[in-house]
Amino acid sequence: MEPTSAGLLGLVCVLAAAAFGAAVVLWPRAAGSGLRPIAARSGLLLTCQVLLTAAIVLVANRYFVFYATWNDLLGGTNVKVQVKQVQPSLGKEADPSGLVHRNGTDLAPVRRGRAHDPAKDGRVDHLRLRGARSGLDAEAYVYLPPQYFQPAYAKKRLPVVLLLSGGRSDGKLTWIKDANVPAAAAEAVRTGRAQPAVYGMVRSVRGLTPSPHPPAGSLAGQGLPKGGTTGIRPSACLDLPGQGGGQAETFYAQDLPTALAQTYRLPRARGGWAAAGFGTSGQCALRLAMLHSDRFAVGASVAGRLTGPPTTPESNAPRPDLYGGSKVFEQDNDLHWRLEHLPPPPVSVLLADGSAGGRAEAAERFRGLVKPPMRAETFLKPAAPATLKEWRPMVPHVLEWLSARLRGE
Repeated sequence: MEPTSAGLLGLVCVLAAAAFGAAVVLWPRAAGSGLRPIAARSGLLLTCQVLLTAAIVLVANRYFVFYATWNDLLGGTNVKVQVKQVQPSLGKEADPSGLVHRNGTDLAPVRRGRAHDPAKDGRVDHLRLRGARSGLDAEAYVYLPPQYFQPAYAKKRLPVVLLLSGGRSDGKLTWIKDANVPAAAAEAVRTGRAQPAVYGMVRSVRGLTPSPHPPAGSLAGQGLPKGGTTGIRPSACLDLPGQGGGQAETFYAQDLPTALAQTYRLPRARGGWAAAGFGTSGQCALRLAMLHSDRFAVGASVAGRLTGPPTTPESNAPRPDLYGGSKVFEQDNDLHWRLEHLPPPPVSVLLADGSAGGRAEAAERFRGLVKPPMRAETFLKPAAPATLKEWRPMVPHVLEWLSARLRGE
């Protein structure tokens, strides 16, 4: 039994209660002024104190998880580390200029017979992003609503939603062409069902590529065979120490929000930021909200897999070992384990899925583990839609749910 196990905690609590009961029963028998009665009373008090202290310590450790395993507590795991090379340019800051390249597109909603006007139609930009922290590059499309360009909103910062494609709908333009996000968002604002918001649309980890120019201070590719990590893409929405392909979680949690905030007029506080993912990116969006609640206040998974590692392997490929054999690292990245053993983050999440194939049960199980201040809601659609095009009629409801929980500035 590990230090956080319910079995160990229950056993110690039972023993503490039994010791207390024994002390109450035996105390009259240990009365007297002789050496033996004094030793008996001291033994009873010491036993009660030791067991009660152990129970309190185990309760605190189970809640805060100071030590997840006995090796953590006793220091039984020895790791040998060998430094082969030190980066000579350590301390040199990455130049922020040139990390974002923006181009206009004609993908915004168009009014028939009228010239395009951003203040009436909004605008969709195409961005090329270079991750200064993660060492990953990506492309993104950003929908700016008409209000962003109107004088009445000139000093306001609209909330922003990061939309991650995935699964069978994992393309650069999936959220625009299949889900029709710009038109759906504009209609929701027009009818008063949602507030104006900025939508940043990116691919899953399949769309991330290692940068040919790693950031200053990076050790990427050093000490590796010739070719280094060139061409290796991330296999999961995780930061995987010791593996090539860059750090995907850092890209989504730090590089992408920073790039958008430096390019557009967006909220400074977490209350204006949300992440939503489809398919294989659903769990990634929940991870961003739960593990990075300092940046995101809201998360949504649409048709996402809530169990297992957040990977996007080929259907017939063996699942890679993402954790290097470390049970602690695996637990720390298991959302269900975190809900059961760690303090809940102050975020709101939506679990949108189909009702077939046990997916509704998985969503309800996840929601059942959520405790305040975290909040979770489910949105179930009949059958099991597998693509964003099939989810298209429901996308406005997801956007409205996200909008209701975000705050602009």
